[in-house]
Amino acid sequence: MSKITKEKYEFALARIEELLPMVDDNTPANDRNAVELTLMSDIVIEYEKEHYPIA
Repeated sequence: MSKITKEKYEFALARIEELLPMVDDNTPANDRNAVELTLMSDIVIEYEKEHYPIA
């Protein structure tokens, strides 16, 4: 994945907050909200690995 900017990271965090109420354990994995939630989560994880590593 390419370098994630702080702006992309912050957008992804905000979007996750919007998506969480729409997705639960019963939501199919191919649901568009579930797919987007996974993508946004991947962005956050990648950014935090680089900027807030756990030793």
